[in-house]
Amino acid sequence: MKKYLVYASALLMLGGMASCSDDDNTPKAVETVTGFYTINGGNKRGNIPASITAYDYATGTATDDAFYAENGVRIGDGAQKAIVYGAKMYIAMYSSNLIWVVEPETLKIITSIRPEGDATQPRALAAKDGKVYVSMYTGYVSCVDTLSLKVEKSIKVGPNPDQIAIAGNNLVVANSDGQNSNGGASGGVKYGNSYISIVNLATWTEKKIQDTRKVLNPTDVASNGTDAFVVCKGDYEGNPSVVVKVTGNDVTKVCDGTLIACHNDELYVVNAPYSKIVPSADYTYKVYSTNTLNVVRENMIQRQQGQDSWIASPNGVAIDPVSGDIIILSYFLDSAGSSQVREPMYGNIYDKDGVFKKRFTCGVGARAVTFIHHVVNK
Repeated sequence: MKKYLVYASALLMLGGMASCSDDDNTPKAVETVTGFYTINGGNKRGNIPASITAYDYATGTATDDAFYAENGVRIGDGAQKAIVYGAKMYIAMYSSNLIWVVEPETLKIITSIRPEGDATQPRALAAKDGKVYVSMYTGYVSCVDTLSLKVEKSIKVGPNPDQIAIAGNNLVVANSDGQNSNGGASGGVKYGNSYISIVNLATWTEKKIQDTRKVLNPTDVASNGTDAFVVCKGDYEGNPSVVVKVTGNDVTKVCDGTLIACHNDELYVVNAPYSKIVPSADYTYKVYSTNTLNVVRENMIQRQQGQDSWIASPNGVAIDPVSGDIIILSYFLDSAGSSQVREPMYGNIYDKDGVFKKRFTCGVGARAVTFIHHVVNK
């Protein structure tokens, strides 16, 4: 009974976002036992809400708006990322300042967590030892207890923390300084106040790695369990986007890159520079050893221009932890070669060797993938 009272409360709280009657073509609810979800951020300027697309391996079908189909309420604005931990799935909603807690296989709402105080605007999530850690874009990382589903504590980190990952007993945080393109630090450098936080989970203390020559505008983090790899986007001008390895307080450049994912002892790197000057034919897709940092596969995927295997404008990469399948999310391009940010996107599935398997359609602003399997918690 308590569960349904909480569910009703969550619906009332977001009742202004949408109702069942606002769409005559309500999608059908689905159950995803083995497959994945794409987290679609939508487009707030275009008044397009966020959504979740469910892909089922058994049927090979993608169902858009799966959260709405199950719950009869829109998910909100600014969906960023989601993780499955234990018997629950957690979804970070940046613009709506909300963390949804749902059943992984159905997306049925269990409850919602609304951050309060200084630590708000959830961005990314990581989990360990019964806790879910959430980066808050206002400059904090918060710790959520998975039993009480309450925020237990928060720690101040750098400006505009984005993605996070756990490496050993540390939480590695990419503090992008993303709202400061006018320049920071002593040299007036764009995003010059950005840095990487190393938060010790046992002592709940922070150390910083700040060096604009090596760490500028960090946004994404991936981990092999021991070491962390961070995408530092640079200034979108003279300083390119690079991938660095973080071991302790040491930072080592791995390569140029804009998107990353880790799987076992391999680092998957997509380099699609933010520039219309660089055509998609010149984007690179490589696999590196997380230990030696050498290239182990020059071509992560097999792609052919003009065919479905081609990736026009990549926006996310993920590796299925069980099968090793590679999923890459991409925008479509318009006739001028610009990404169609207000239109549905697509995802391509490749097997572990990079052989193209299938293309599927996903929602507007697809940016992350969350995998669903019978065993959802290591």
